[in-house]
Amino acid sequence: MIFETTVRSNSFDECVHSYEKLAAQFKIKKSVKKSPKKSIKKSLKTFALFSSLVLLVVACSETPRTATNFCRQLAIEAPSIGDPPVTAADVAAMLARYERLSKTAPLVIEDEWKSLTELLAVASRVKSNDPESVQAVIEMAYSTEKESATVAKWTRETCGIDISSGLKVAPTS
Repeated sequence: MIFETTVRSNSFDECVHSYEKLAAQFKIKKSVKKSPKKSIKKSLKTFALFSSLVLLVVACSETPRTATNFCRQLAIEAPSIGDPPVTAADVAAMLARYERLSKTAPLVIEDEWKSLTELLAVASRVKSNDPESVQAVIEMAYSTEKESATVAKWTRETCGIDISSGLKVAPTS
C-alpha cells in the first residue's frame, strides 16, 4: 500500500500544549519597585523561560517517524539511491542519503536501516590499499544481508520503490 495522505499525530499538539503550560508557569509579573535581588530573579526566570522555549521548539520540530514521511523522503532520494557507489565521493553521497532517511525511518525498520547506514559509514572510511580494512567492509556487508532484504521488501511493499534500483514499482500488497 502506498501512503499518500498526511498522518498527523498528537505529539505536536502535546508538545505545543506543554510549551503553553511552561510559558504560563514562568509568567513574569511587573513590579513597581525594582531591587537588585528582584532584577536578578527576573533575569534568571527570563533566561529559564527562553532556554525552555528553545528546547521545546527544537523538540517539536522533529519530523515524525512514520511510513508516510519515510516514503516521501525516499521518493526524493530514489533517483540516486540505486546508483552503485564507485568512488569515495559516491560512497559519501550515498551515506548522506541514508542518514537523511534515517531521520524519518519508522520503528518497524529503524534498526535495519541503522545497520545499512553504519555499513555505508564503514565503507566511507575504507582504505583500499589495506586488506584488513577491505575485509571488514566485506564481512559487514555479508552480516547486514538480512537487514538489507528486510528493508528492500518493506520499501517495495510500503512505498512502492525498489531501493536496489531506485525505480518505482507496483506495491506487492
